[in-house]
Amino acid sequence: MDKSIKVLFVQQVDDHFVTEGLWCTEEGEYYIVDNIPFIANRIALGDTIKVELDTEDNAYYFDDFVAVSGNSTIRVFPFNDSIIEEIRKQLLHLGCESEVFLERKIIAVNVPVDVNYKPVKEYLDNGEETGNWTYEESCLMHSV
Repeated sequence: MDKSIKVLFVQQVDDHFVTEGLWCTEEGEYYIVDNIPFIANRIALGDTIKVELDTEDNAYYFDDFVAVSGNSTIRVFPFNDSIIEEIRKQLLHLGCESEVFLERKIIAVNVPVDVNYKPVKEYLDNGEETGNWTYEESCLMHSV
């Protein structure tokens, strides 16, 4: 059975630090990211990373990249909770899986390496232009 651990990603945002824990699966001496990040930037589902164990905290921390998956991570911030499931349904139709962090009203979206990003971006741009949401490309590996 594969060993899964929670790896902490610490990043500076403005004048403070934020930490996000992502589940990762052991692959030899490295780990593969199993979650779509909600907060951590420049990381995507399927990336292979090195971790460091802090024995004082008894916690694993992100150390470095070994290989990128080629997937992209997008965050959608809907202005109305009632459209969250419709957004996810449409993104799934475009080939993208997603996870929801309701407390922060964030939809974390994984755009797999083999998915054409152009229709995804058109959908996201349209929703932003019509005032339904805003979005950010937190780890963009695709080109349009």
